[in-house]
Amino acid sequence: MLFEFGGVLLARKSRLSLILAVFTLIFGLIMGSYISEMRYRGEKRRVEIELAEKDRKIEELSSLVGLLQNWLEGNITFYHEKIALLEEYADELKKQLNIEVLGVYFSPKGGCKDALIGWINRANISIHILIYSFTLDQIGEALIEAYGRGIDVKVVFERDQVTKDSEYWKLKEAGIPARNDTNPKLMHHKIMIIDGEIVVTGSYNWSKSAEEWNNENLIIIRSREIAKKYEEEFEKIWNEGV
Repeated sequence: MLFEFGGVLLARKSRLSLILAVFTLIFGLIMGSYISEMRYRGEKRRVEIELAEKDRKIEELSSLVGLLQNWLEGNITFYHEKIALLEEYADELKKQLNIEVLGVYFSPKGGCKDALIGWINRANISIHILIYSFTLDQIGEALIEAYGRGIDVKVVFERDQVTKDSEYWKLKEAGIPARNDTNPKLMHHKIMIIDGEIVVTGSYNWSKSAEEWNNENLIIIRSREIAKKYEEEFEKIWNEGV
């Protein structure tokens, strides 16, 4: 009897253990599922918050882009004008970079006369001159020699300075085209343009006084842009000369 009773108790105990194990397993599965669900919901909520924040930032950026676009449309003409001015300034700088100073001279007896003769001798195409006082024989002879080798030599003199000592008469006799200025006042230029590229100018007159006694200056510049402007002045006075 006792043996049978013990067996029954053992069997009941085994069933209870099995039931408890099954219950524990089911409870674990339920809790695991619940926890997974909570994690999923939490992650979903986090993603939703991030997406909402990104949407808000996109809206802010879109609004900013719209404001910038409106501002640009309102100011585009202004900046186009600024850009055009900068381009003009850059072009002017490029022109300045193409300027070369070939010599600077001072009188008395500072090499002005020799510099003039040297550049006359180097001319290949043309020598155009506007001169106030011109009485130095050596410069006149250099011009006659240049004319003899086919250089286009033209000279405009200040009419009041065409005296008996002026080189005007010698150049005319050699066949060089020479004219008098018709300005009722003074044509006070001292300019020589060589080959449309070299400009010789300054206060220096081509006279003995300027060479030997006066304080004068002479500068020689290589620049097609500058030479063009001086040529325009020469042509104007030449065409009005007699």
